[in-house]
Amino acid sequence: MTFVLKLFFSGLMAFIPSQDGQEVTVLLLNVPHDYQSSDSTSLAHHKPLLIARAGSCSGDCPTRDADIAQFLYADQSESAALDSLEAAVGGGGAWELSGSDLSIRKTSTNDPDLPALVIRNDVRGSVNGVPNIIPTTSAEREDLSWVAGLQKVCPVACTLNTDVFDAQPPSIVAARLHLRSGKVFTYSIARIGSNVTPVHFEQLDGQGTPSSYSQAIATWVGGEIEVSADDVEIVDEKFNGGTGRTMTLAPDSNGKVELAVINLPPFVPPSSAATAPPDPGKHFEAYYELAETPPSQGSRLVPKPGAVSGAPSYDEVDWHTIHPTGLWSDLLNALRMNIGRTVYEQTLCPPTTWP
Repeated sequence: MTFVLKLFFSGLMAFIPSQDGQEVTVLLLNVPHDYQSSDSTSLAHHKPLLIARAGSCSGDCPTRDADIAQFLYADQSESAALDSLEAAVGGGGAWELSGSDLSIRKTSTNDPDLPALVIRNDVRGSVNGVPNIIPTTSAEREDLSWVAGLQKVCPVACTLNTDVFDAQPPSIVAARLHLRSGKVFTYSIARIGSNVTPVHFEQLDGQGTPSSYSQAIATWVGGEIEVSADDVEIVDEKFNGGTGRTMTLAPDSNGKVELAVINLPPFVPPSSAATAPPDPGKHFEAYYELAETPPSQGSRLVPKPGAVSGAPSYDEVDWHTIHPTGLWSDLLNALRMNIGRTVYEQTLCPPTTWP
């Protein structure tokens, strides 16, 4: 049997490619309930989750976790939320992530190896050597460079704290996933009005000098791993050496296995498309804690709607043009997170990459 494991990533997380391009480490950040942004407002608690939808699952495969259900379906009663979560995962399962070191593996040593990693970073257009600041086609949208580059907006020379790769990383890391297989690409771009629109980066209080780095930014990162076997294994080992867990996932009758790794605040999907620009991405300030020497909080630049003054001109491209109807996920739809109906129409909450 051959099937495709589809991966979806979104929320407060950083993608860090290795220098040889053979691995991408995904760091899910820990944001406690009392975390405050530089304007002294509390940042909504983000909950790191792994949600799998499959035909069947063996191992640790909870489908009716009350905490996860009421977080994802905060507008529903407890019983209705549990039913919604169970329907969303099908024959899969749902994990809350804490101190988790995650990997995706072949189930049996006799199974063919999973394919090597391919990072989609060769389809972004340019003019006279200057990269376009928005994608104009669905293919161009897939370039991973649309994920906001933290190092490009850091107000000082930021160096990644390599302790994030240690067996026991700093407390800012809630969970970590190692991607060593398949294709990794940008799945969706932030929706700001009806057309594809860049963002710019400046201090939350509007003071200081904005960064010259200005472009459309990703809200979801996608992955696809072709599995030449009957199933695939998701492994959660613990930073502290504690008891881990596994899910062994087999595809459903349509040959599908879908996996969402998210780190988002609770929200209720908007009843209709937002007309006002989304709020600035306050949570972006937390990413600077990954630096060896984090800059002062008030100096940290965050994404705000619209291109920076003096940015290159860009075409008028309808947002739906680069997000065709084929971009559909049964899992994300059941979680009420399919592109075009999520929190991103209200607040910029993008992942980032380093470098």
